[in-house]
Order: sequence, then structure tokens, then C-alpha cells
Amino acid sequence: MGERARRWVTGGLAVVLVALLVAIGLAVTGEDDVDAALTTAQQDVAGAARAEALAFLTVDHRDMDPLVDAVLDGATGDFAEQYASQRRTLTSEAVRTRATSTPEVVALGVGDQDDDSATVLVAANSTVTNEGTGAEGQVRYYRLRLRLVREDDRWLTSDLQFVR
Repeated sequence: MGERARRWVTGGLAVVLVALLVAIGLAVTGEDDVDAALTTAQQDVAGAARAEALAFLTVDHRDMDPLVDAVLDGATGDFAEQYASQRRTLTSEAVRTRATSTPEVVALGVGDQDDDSATVLVAANSTVTNEGTGAEGQVRYYRLRLRLVREDDRWLTSDLQFVR
């Protein structure tokens, strides 16, 4: 494929990606800012997804128990069970590697949503330090898909997947 054709394909993919993000309700957000264009229902689910993503990506080897508890507070079903079953491993690995991770949500999009379930895509960056990164740390880029369900008027995460 020639250089010109490659540029056309790349440009076309960029347009498709932008259209897809707009179609699912992309909201570029600051730490405490949910796009006003989202409906009230989308704001509720977006806030829950943001909180869960931040809890999931936060690590501090000095005190992992409240961090694990924060994830479990926003979790339900199989995800809650699987995460709880890994509590000891998560804590021991964080301590062993002297790991910290300080995340920020840089964008999120509310996809399919009805009264009782929703899918949210989250883009987050996190500054990670551990024995291998040195004191300055490294920025890592995460893309997550969270499936949330409404239980007792709360949106809880029933599934969390890393996506590319």
C-alpha cells in the first residue's frame, strides 16, 4: 500500500473512531467534572464507573486494605467474588514490589444503558512506582470496560475488563 493510501486509511479510521465515541456518549472529563451533555441517568452511572475505575487502579503498598475495600464497595456478583478472592495476593504483591499507582480518569463513555444495566468505557492514566520504575515512576495508560448493574438504587460493577 502506498503512502497516500495509508494516510487515507488512517484518516478514515480516525473519523470512524470519533464517530463511534460520539455515538456512545463520550465525555472528556476532569477529576470531578461530568460532561453536562450527559443525561441524569448517564451521569449517575458515569460517576459510579469513574469511582470504581479509580478504586481499581489505585495501589499503595503501605495500606492496601482500605483500597481493596473501596473496590469491593462498588462491586457485585462474580466480579466482587473474584476480586475478594484475590485480596491476599493483591496485597502481598503490592508489598513485595513496593507498588503505588495514582490514577486519573481522562475520558469515559456511557454505552448501552437501560434502567438496570449499563456499559461504560473508561480511559485512565496512572503514575506507577515500584521496584522497577525508580522514584519518578512511569505513566501507564489503561482502557477499561465496566458493566454495571443497579442494585438498591446504586450502580455496582458486575464485570471489569481491560480493553485495547
